Amino acid sequence: MVYHMIRQTRPDPPLCFLPLKQPSRLADLAYQALKEAILNMDYSAEERLDERKLAQSLNISRTPLRDAINRLVSEGFLRVEPRKGVFVNRVSRKELIEILYVRAALEGLAAKMAVNHIREEDIARMKELFASFTPENIGERLEEFARANVAFHEFVLQLSRNRKLQDFAANIYDHMRMVRLATIKMDNRAYNALHEHFAIIEALEKRDGELARSLMQRHIEGLAVYVETHRGLFPFGPLK
Repeated sequence: MVYHMIRQTRPDPPLCFLPLKQPSRLADLAYQALKEAILNMDYSAEERLDERKLAQSLNISRTPLRDAINRLVSEGFLRVEPRKGVFVNRVSRKELIEILYVRAALEGLAAKMAVNHIREEDIARMKELFASFTPENIGERLEEFARANVAFHEFVLQLSRNRKLQDFAANIYDHMRMVRLATIKMDNRAYNALHEHFAIIEALEKRDGELARSLMQRHIEGLAVYVETHRGLFPFGPLK
């Protein structure tokens, strides 16, 4: 009886969930910051990462940082070499060509599906993206055009209203960000892309799904062929 009373009066131990949640949250923040830094790195920058300096810069411990690094390794943005360190994975020419052919198939399908949902205001929005660019000024505005180019392709994916298709394309787009500006600077790619974009918009405006698919796929495959053919112009190493 006495034992029972002691158990009744003993306070329950306090519950605290914050220490369990905090490392996960820090790892998420570290992942986002590190991924954004990687995607914006210049290709001529040093590719080895110093974990100690990274942890100091982010003001976090090594544990959440390593969680973030492991996640980026699984996504293909980083690699860990035993006894050497953590390195940024550079997309090779071969990998880029493969990515472009996958993009061509996905975005061709997205363009075909988009005609079922597209509205006049959507057409106007796409035209507005490129309204200020001309064959005469595009060479001086490559970074602006690169941003408009990405916005156009992402918008077509949204217009497909196919969530799975958009999810498949998302990871590919992250890898493409690392080489987007370099590829748009190649030879007369920006000039050609401007005309090709307007042709795709015209097909969408006509609600011709098959033509929109064909033009979009040809547009992206054209870059893949260009990268494969003009090996001396491509800055990311030999085709392996």
